[in-house]
This record gives sequence, structure tokens and C-alpha cells, in this order.
Amino acid sequence: MTITVTNQKPAVLDALHTIPCTGDYDPMPALQQTLIDPLLEPLNPNAPATLTDGSGHDLTGDIPDLIRRCLGSTMDTGAEKTVKELLGQALVHFNPNTTLPVGELFAAQAGSKHNLPAPSPNVLYHASNAVIPAAKELLAGVGEPSQFFVALAYAYHPNTLGFWFQSSAAFDGFKTWLSQQTQTMAPALAPESVRLLNDFTNLSLKGLTESLLLRKDDADGNDEFSFARLLIHMLMSYAGQQAGQAAANGTAVDAGILPFTVGELFCPRSVVLVNAEAHARAAAPKVTGEWNLINQSLASPVKVISNASLSRLTSLPRAAAKAAAMVGSKLSGQPGARSAQVKFRKQPPSKLDLFKDITRVLHRMGRVNRSQNIFRTTRTTFLKANRRNPDDFNKPGRINSVQYMPDLHVYIDTSGSISEENYQEAVLMLIRIAKKLNVNLYFNSFSHLLSQETLLKVENKSMRQIWKEFRRVPKVAGGTEFKLVWDYINASPARRRQMSLMITDFEWPVPSTREEHPPNLYYAPCSAMDWQHVIQSAEEYANAMQHIDPSIRQKLLGMVV
Repeated sequence: MTITVTNQKPAVLDALHTIPCTGDYDPMPALQQTLIDPLLEPLNPNAPATLTDGSGHDLTGDIPDLIRRCLGSTMDTGAEKTVKELLGQALVHFNPNTTLPVGELFAAQAGSKHNLPAPSPNVLYHASNAVIPAAKELLAGVGEPSQFFVALAYAYHPNTLGFWFQSSAAFDGFKTWLSQQTQTMAPALAPESVRLLNDFTNLSLKGLTESLLLRKDDADGNDEFSFARLLIHMLMSYAGQQAGQAAANGTAVDAGILPFTVGELFCPRSVVLVNAEAHARAAAPKVTGEWNLINQSLASPVKVISNASLSRLTSLPRAAAKAAAMVGSKLSGQPGARSAQVKFRKQPPSKLDLFKDITRVLHRMGRVNRSQNIFRTTRTTFLKANRRNPDDFNKPGRINSVQYMPDLHVYIDTSGSISEENYQEAVLMLIRIAKKLNVNLYFNSFSHLLSQETLLKVENKSMRQIWKEFRRVPKVAGGTEFKLVWDYINASPARRRQMSLMITDFEWPVPSTREEHPPNLYYAPCSAMDWQHVIQSAEEYANAMQHIDPSIRQKLLGMVV
């Protein structure tokens, strides 16, 4: 869709808002004032700003709905494209071609302001090259707060609301101010809010971060003068006051907002308080470990909110890490960054096409110590005597070697959109490939449920025998849920080292939040389906996955050229 913006004053969005602590909790006026009103501020006060599509239809009134569609639980690629085009014209700093979702528009705006390319497989941001230098420049007075913010956002993408403080002393200054402000409203506060505020004033920000859980869901903690509403209101008010004083006196601010995602900005379920000085003086592994722990805590399904004491976001993962001393490692075998360049095939892949792609991926992943995927080789050499003529030095001997390739683990989509014919064709195709590879494989069927994992022994068996084994594997039914497979793979280091292959029709709404996509998970299309329909679904899936895995197109085996 072609968007034309007329008579609009280019804007710089400010994340500052102050939703009142009294009355019903309604974040929509704050969203309107923060995101929508700046996009409609006219350049000429005598005429309104307008937004039209390629046909000349007025879309000005559709802006709130378009933005809300971009903030839903699933990725709306149409709304994303339209809103990015709008923001590219309406904002002073915004690249409409960014791979970041609209939910991270404040990070995209800050990145464009400082001429920083969006994160990608070829552009990596981490503690040593981005976060620590930005923190040092902020302390030295030569860097802007937005540089520190975008460094954190581009490096770690946390789905939370953050506030930074220059040092632990600056945080102590906020606590003193908070105590003074809340004394006047103490009679109106509930006992649990008073208790939690007292606990908050006892916090220390001498480490890198301090993070708190505020809500179980969007409907929780919204009572009048609740701790969740009161704390965010006070943090926002203090950040606004600091910015106003700095502008009036020409001094640097020592606190501010870190609006990592728009969804968390107006109704945050958690808040992370960040010590900029501690980041500037910390070692890179410590910074990375801290933010990885925060992201791990945000992704955890366990959320314990207490009215009796502060609920720390990272308390459970910190305890688990201390007890188990678990250390994660990155895996090899990931594809490059040519996703934007690949094109889909015009015809369905043959068994040979899929075999070549699977073999290519397995070889790229390298060797493992032990697996069901045995690779035997024989070579001739004069370093070993000939078996039949050991005394004849002119005849070479043979060396037989055994190596192990990564295991192959197949997940077949058996949801309601997959017919019995599709399933049988997918299984037969898989059997032919497994026979050609001569390898045993692990197998699960999945819908919104996941079947029990089964080891199918394919090696040295006939097609009929293999088919009988497949028929004994339970076939689940229901809706489609890819994330069930993602979480199942990520839960086991052994499964993360396998080559996982999902056979599906790609009909699944991608979540708008950032999720951990298994690094060695690849996709193949179901057989006996309308190819144009499969291509359309795969294209929509790949477009919606850009914020989760930008290289996803290269993981569609047998589908791209």
C-alpha cells in the first residue's frame, strides 16, 4: 500500500507519559497523546494533517486501529508494512525498511537518529562493542541517553519497560523524592501499597540492574493507587522532572526512560531499573549474563506476584543458576544472512531436492561424538598393509572409519489443516529420504499438542517395515502451535544439537513478541497440497518471522532457489 502524508510536521516521539493513579486504569489516552497525536500535528495550523492511500482514500482515522493491530499477540504483516511506511514519512528519525517490529519503534527511532543499522545476522550488538562504550560516553557527558538505550535494545531486545539511573546515588535521589511525594498521599493508599513502597525504598541499585514483577497479566494490578500504577507513575513523573530541569539549566539528566517495547510502555508487567555507571565499569560477560538472565526470566511461564513483598523478576532464575551453575553455549550450523535475496521455487520440491538440502545442512553442522546418524567411509592408503597380500608393499590397504553426523529429528504437523493424504505423503517422502540417508531418526507429530518422542529405526529396513513403524506412532490432532515445538527443542541441550525438521503447511500466526527460535530447526513443505497456497503461507510466515529469525527463509528446505 502506498501511503501519502500531507501537511504533517515531522515528529520525534517521546515515550514520557503519566497515567493517573486515580480512577479507572485507561492507558488509551496516554497512547493517543504519545504515539498518535504527534503523527497528526499539522505543519500549517490552518489545515489538518492527512494520510491517504494510493487510491486517495483518507486513512487518518485508521491510524489508532493500525497501531493497535501492530501491538497484538500475533504479527500482522499488512499493518506492520503500512505503519512503517507512515512512520518513515511522519518521523524525523525512522527507516521504514527496518526489520524491527513496530512494537520496538522507539528503538528503531533511536537507531535511525544515531545512524545505527538494525541488528541482523551480519550486524551484531553486544556488551563490548555497544553497551559498555555507550554507558561510558553517557557518564562522560559526550553521549546521549538515547545511545545507551538503543545499545541495550539492539543487543538484548527485552520485552519490558526500563528506567536508567546514572549511578546508585542517582537512584537514591529518586527514592528520597519518592518518599516525599508519597507522604502526602499516604492516607489514600492501601496497606499493601504502603508496604511495597517501603520495601522499594530499601532497594539498592549498586549492581547492574534491579527488576521487579508488577502484574500477572494486563488486567492485574490496575486498582486505584495500586503499587504497579503508583510506581510507574512516579518513575515517569521523576523522569519528566529531570528532563525539564536539565533543559532549563543546561545540565545533563541522571535518569530516564528505556521504552524497549510499546506494549510494555503503557501497561508494563515488569520494570527493570538500570545502573549506567555499573554497566560502564563491568566486564562484558557480566553485562551479557545479566541481560540474558532478564530475558530468560521474562520468557519463563512462572510469574509469582505477591502483595506482601516485592516480587523480583530474576529471583527464580538466579536461584536456579546458582544451584545448577548452568552455562549455555551457542551452536554452529546456522545459515547466513541472505534471506532477503532468496526466491521461492515455482514447483514443489522433489525427493532429491530435499535430500540435497538436508545433506547440505547436516554437513554444515559438523560431526558429533555419538548419534544415530552414522557416516562410514573407506579409503585406500599405503600406511596400512593390504589385507590379502600383507607382504606386498606395492598394494595399498584400506582404512574404514566411522563418524557421526548430528541426529535427525522430524516434527510432522498433524493439525486440522493437514489431511490424511497430506500426512501419508509427508511420511512416505520422509521414509524415502531416510532410506537414502540410511539413518535412524527421531519423530514427533504435533498440533497444539505434542506426541511422545519415538526413535524410528530406518536403517537396513524395507519401506513396508518402516511404514508399519510409522503407523504405530500416535498422531495428535487439533490446532497448530509451532512454539510448542520450539520450547520442546530449546528445553534440551541434546535436542538443540540435533537437526530438527518440521514438515508443515506454514499456517500459524507468528507471535509479535521476540521468542527464541531453535538455531537448528528447519522447515519443509507438506506433500500433496496446492503449491501456490503453500508458497503464500510460507511467504507470510517468513515475513512475520523477521523479528525472531531474520534468516528464516534459508531454513525453508526444498522451497527456495
